[in-house]
Amino acid sequence: MMEKLKTALLVLLVSLSLLQTYFLSYNSPKFDPLVQEEYVKTDPIGSQAPLEDLLFPNEIVMHLGNQVHTVLYPDTAAYSSILDNVKQRTLDGFRKTNLSTLNLNWDDIRNKQQGIEVRFRDGVPIDVLQRVMQLKGELPADNDVITKIWIFAKDTKDEVRTILFTDTASTVYEVQKADISAKDIERFVTMEEVTPYKAMANGDYYLPAKPLGFPVYKLPYISYTVDQLKRSFFVDPAITRNISERDGSEIYTDSKRGLQLKNDQRWMTYSDPVAPVDSKVDLKDNLLSAVQFVNQHGGWNGTYAVQKVPQRLLPANQAFIFRQYYGSLPIINQNSDNIGFIKMVLQKGVVSSYERSTMIPEPRGVVKKDGSLIGGEELDAKLNQYSKKTAVISVFPGYRPIVGEQTVELVPTWTVELRDGTYEFLE
Repeated sequence: MMEKLKTALLVLLVSLSLLQTYFLSYNSPKFDPLVQEEYVKTDPIGSQAPLEDLLFPNEIVMHLGNQVHTVLYPDTAAYSSILDNVKQRTLDGFRKTNLSTLNLNWDDIRNKQQGIEVRFRDGVPIDVLQRVMQLKGELPADNDVITKIWIFAKDTKDEVRTILFTDTASTVYEVQKADISAKDIERFVTMEEVTPYKAMANGDYYLPAKPLGFPVYKLPYISYTVDQLKRSFFVDPAITRNISERDGSEIYTDSKRGLQLKNDQRWMTYSDPVAPVDSKVDLKDNLLSAVQFVNQHGGWNGTYAVQKVPQRLLPANQAFIFRQYYGSLPIINQNSDNIGFIKMVLQKGVVSSYERSTMIPEPRGVVKKDGSLIGGEELDAKLNQYSKKTAVISVFPGYRPIVGEQTVELVPTWTVELRDGTYEFLE
């Protein structure tokens, strides 16, 4: 009896196994379909750029001797030629010192001796500057922010000195060894056509003795679509919900990250809350992360330069501003105008805030015409009439944007930078 029961149970198990094998072989499981388009990786709309492409001086000041100066701007042949030469030269050994210890007469150096100043408007940390210049040997441990590199030939014409100025007024670095000769300096400053400039505020900025010519541009533009932006910032755009604000802006969120679109201002703000951490801040790593983030989320809709870098003593959050250029000049936003820059806040390499324009300039269809900026006595008079003259720390040519429904016009305008970091135009 027991043997018959075992045999029957074995037959049952074998039959069930055969039945299961049949279903597995001849029936396909049915899954709910996944909407593939919701997960397609967004193609970058703008161009990709390495950090090195965003590190260029806003101007190069040439000291020709005999109180003659001139200024070179980006995207010009003379600027590119001299900058390429300087970037190929080796600067080795950095002695930290101060201006009083150097005991140099900078008025004489500026007005009587030949030399060049490579200027970065808001400065570049030394370890970041090393990515575009041949800085050799051990870099300074303090990693100071370099605002300009001044290379000049001494009176005897047989010695060249190179001084790196920092964002701390009295702190400078003297380069111990540089493969730049007096003949190099002489060749640099030999120019056929020179627009003379005069030094203002002890050389803080320079103004031309005659008018300057810069083109006026009118560019058509398109805008990022909501769908493009959602795909760029959210892993699963399908689960985002939309909130309409009273001011007309739209907010999209997946409950963690947020994307605010101010359509009337053509502006977007992405936010990803990051828990605060107490640890050493690495400015270079954060800057590299910022550039990579832009490359992966919309790209660069034009030429940009690293403009503002955070102060070393600020908390863990670091804010960077990338200024947009067109041709030789930066596009300047006055007061609360949202155009011409990308602003990012990072912490330990993670982007917590990302702001930029949603406008994408179209390279085709650009209309270009001649434009000019006043100079000489007319510019002096305009600056003297400016109500905030005592707060001015710099005067430079920039593009004033005039935004229309489908185009933006870029008009060259003298721009003043004030002590509080804002910009205004000399109208």
